[in-house]
Amino acid sequence: MTFTYQMTVEDAVSFERELIHHTEEHKRRRKVWMKYMRAILIAIGYLGTLFFPYRPESTALHILIAVIVGFLFALLLTPLLNDLYEPYILRLNRRFLQKSQTWPKETTLQLYETHVEVHSVTANIHRTTQVPWESIKRVNEDETYRFLYYEEDEAIIIPKAKQGISQAEQREIDRILEDHLSSSPNG
Repeated sequence: MTFTYQMTVEDAVSFERELIHHTEEHKRRRKVWMKYMRAILIAIGYLGTLFFPYRPESTALHILIAVIVGFLFALLLTPLLNDLYEPYILRLNRRFLQKSQTWPKETTLQLYETHVEVHSVTANIHRTTQVPWESIKRVNEDETYRFLYYEEDEAIIIPKAKQGISQAEQREIDRILEDHLSSSPNG
């Protein structure tokens, strides 16, 4: 069975969103992001307190108050920083992908009895990826895409009923995935 569709920047961003939630690499990156951002917040809180008009007589007490306020500032804003990681990374990736001028990609998906084959064409560069059904480690999906992971951070992206894939073709994809992966495509 063969399907042809255009892979867009939004498809790649959706895949990156999926990776943010499911890979160890992004868990490590999020931890590093949080450490750097907490350090910045501690510095902002500390500096804000140093310029506060009321100063105690003791310099040591003033510095201690500044350090405590800096840590409290960072502690209170930690949930916000955690929520900002995903939009920040997605914005960086979207900007990078839009500047790369390789989008949209003409993509052909072929489902065989033994493997899945993806052909993509970008600026006269032809890329073919063949993945045996046994190599697919997991299947995840969101509202608009299905991701067939064959490595931790590599997947075949299959759009759901858009960009040239009809509802009938989507049902056929669902059936083939169930047959070959011995499970529901819901992961």
